Amino acid sequence: MRRLAMCLCAVLLAAACGGDDASEPVVTDAAAATTTPSGAAPDRTQVSGTALPQFEQLEDDPAVGRQAPLVVGADLLTGAEVRIESQGRPMVVAFYAHWCPHCQNEVEDLTGWLEANELPSGVDFYAVSVLEDATRGNHPPEKWLRDEGWQYPVVADTPAMSVVDAFGLVSVPYLVAVDADNEVVLRFAGNVGPAELAAFFTALLEPTS
Repeated sequence: MRRLAMCLCAVLLAAACGGDDASEPVVTDAAAATTTPSGAAPDRTQVSGTALPQFEQLEDDPAVGRQAPLVVGADLLTGAEVRIESQGRPMVVAFYAHWCPHCQNEVEDLTGWLEANELPSGVDFYAVSVLEDATRGNHPPEKWLRDEGWQYPVVADTPAMSVVDAFGLVSVPYLVAVDADNEVVLRFAGNVGPAELAAFFTALLEPTS
């Protein structure tokens, strides 16, 4: 676990240390956010398990090794049920807010890149739409993601921000990597380019022994 976390840290530090403002996450005050769900899907989202501590640092994150919470909800784009949990293989969960410019850049870059490339298979990829606010840009989030060509399951947080609290989110974009045993191996706040994300997926698939 520790070796894998260090490997993933190295991938993301390489992606985030360029001094580009686009890599800086948008710090959010979740308690003060105005959450106005755009449809019935958030009411179907359920969260169970023990909440992770709030994310503060990439290295020596106390969440590493803990079981990831389970999220069950409706896919904003298809209506199908989505279970965000390890299915005996690693997974990556990305958290985006529709009004966040860094989230907008990340989604645009990733969907554009995927027109000519593919993420490595063997790792499941989910998104969570968080901090929804009808008074801010790109609302509703499902229209924004559909217009961008997003092709992965995406679940909306609850009006009470249960998913935000469960995963310890304090800023967006936000990423959580989980191994095949449903244990957290890394959390990261900030932009990750598509090529770096692909390398991150590959690192999750490498043997840890």
